[in-house]
Amino acid sequence: MIKIGTFLQLEQIKEEKTTYKCRVIETKKDKLYIDYPIDEQTNRTDIFPVGTHLHVHFIENNSMYSFPSEIVGKAKVKNIPTLILSVEVNNLEKIQRRDFVRVEALMDVSVQSIDQKFDSFTTVTHDISGGGMAILVDKNFEVKQGEILDIMLVLPLDKKIEYVHIIGEAIRIQERKEDKNILSIKFNEMDKYDQQSIVQYCFIRQLEDRRKGLS
Repeated sequence: MIKIGTFLQLEQIKEEKTTYKCRVIETKKDKLYIDYPIDEQTNRTDIFPVGTHLHVHFIENNSMYSFPSEIVGKAKVKNIPTLILSVEVNNLEKIQRRDFVRVEALMDVSVQSIDQKFDSFTTVTHDISGGGMAILVDKNFEVKQGEILDIMLVLPLDKKIEYVHIIGEAIRIQERKEDKNILSIKFNEMDKYDQQSIVQYCFIRQLEDRRKGLS
């Protein structure tokens, strides 16, 4: 089930919880070979003795899974130093059942009409998922359902900024008592790498919320 190249988040429980990111390099039966994990806070690797117990989280088919694991060895795969993780399919726990994980997020975004039906503007997101997002718009802003939008999203990921180009579709405007309304947008066209970056961002945010007891 877990494929080569899958992004994993590892959680090591010491006095304080520490989380790491890595990718699967090779799979063999009940073992995963991963590159050396990077601490998400310091962006550095750490020492991982054989016998270290971890909780592993990953996304497959837009659902989140978790399982307990242990470092059972070290090896080189195509000259890449790897750690070997144990994995038992029966221990997989499905955490997220929605098609895409949606999280609240405040990110800069610029929007323009493909048909130039309104002036381009910049704003911020209200929430986002791999399939769409909601943005804040002025009270007097109007857009027809189905109108095609050209969007540039500023996505912070791995302590760097990625600029994601999206062709989206206006779905509806939700009127609120606050000073801004919310426009829901469905993603129509996007580079697959960019979509995976958004899913990864949402994945990390959801895990952070789970650890804080917010989800």
